Amino acid sequence: MKLTREEVIATVKSAHGIGEIPNLCQADLWWVDLNEANLHGANLSQAFLRRTDLSQANLQGTDLSEADLTRANLRGADLRQAKLSRANLHDADLRQADLRQADLQGANLRRAKYDDDTRWPANFDPLAADAKRG
Repeated sequence: MKLTREEVIATVKSAHGIGEIPNLCQADLWWVDLNEANLHGANLSQAFLRRTDLSQANLQGTDLSEADLTRANLRGADLRQAKLSRANLHDADLRQADLRQADLQGANLRRAKYDDDTRWPANFDPLAADAKRG
């Protein structure tokens, strides 16, 4: 079932309000505008986030393992300590994103865009991961 921005924000706020982890596992968020959304610590594993606008979003500590982020806009997003293992970031916009301490093991970064302001985990080589400066 496809969720709206309002439903996503309400789910996250409700879970955080009672001290639980917001569960959006396998959520269909294709093309949803989540610009500047606070999704801190949410479970978005295996979520469908193709072309989703997550620019300037707080995704710190979020579980995005095996999520499909093809062509997602993550420009300026806070992805510190996010779990992106086996996530598909093909053609995603990672310019100005902060990925320090993120788990990128097995992630597909083919043609993902980054710039000088993109912050990567220590010892991570975006060129070796087939990402492109742009």
